[in-house]
Amino acid sequence: MPGRNPLALAEGALLDESLVPGSVAARRARISEPHVADLNALAEEVARVEGRRVPWFDPAGGGAAAPVLLLLQDPSRTAAHGSRLVSRHNNDVTAHHLHRHCTDAGLDVRATVVWNVVPWWVADPAVPAAERVGLVAAARRARPHLHRLLDLLPAARVVVLLGRHAQRGWDDAGIDAGGRAVLRAPHPSPNAYINTDRATGRPNRELLAETLADAARLGLASSR
Repeated sequence: MPGRNPLALAEGALLDESLVPGSVAARRARISEPHVADLNALAEEVARVEGRRVPWFDPAGGGAAAPVLLLLQDPSRTAAHGSRLVSRHNNDVTAHHLHRHCTDAGLDVRATVVWNVVPWWVADPAVPAAERVGLVAAARRARPHLHRLLDLLPAARVVVLLGRHAQRGWDDAGIDAGGRAVLRAPHPSPNAYINTDRATGRPNRELLAETLADAARLGLASSR
């Protein structure tokens, strides 16, 4: 597979065993580090309770100390069956777009923690078709896990909801932001990235970049 996250590859951070041998194994060996230990205990509990493959939080990220939570809809195929980590460094285009715009905005990987409204890949073919549900139903099922996640992120003063499914999942969960700034941006997936926002007529990639810049301003100011 070619490098679909060229920025991470150039930084020597790409998670792909075929392109960077040992990269995934080395990162997974760190999943019990203190800043992600409780988060990954939650991920493993969700996997047991739901009977789903739930990727871990990336130990290269800020974990419990991160001022900015980046919340997407559900893990990618790469996260679910490749690296087994939800990471800006995964070898897919969505991760590349997110990592590139976070970097441009001044959001170092350690300033962010990345997760999903639904912690498992909704379309995972490893799950029998009769047991799969759509994103809306899965987000409803995952609400208790989202509430618990926020309890484990005391330093997160900014939440960025990436894409309409993450936004709807957050809204439907009735979460008390607790003083956090909640920002909304387009999803960084290849299809959404090239589209134009209907309400504003502006390219989604511009809105994504602008929102992440706002997240950096608010999140990094609150962490000083």
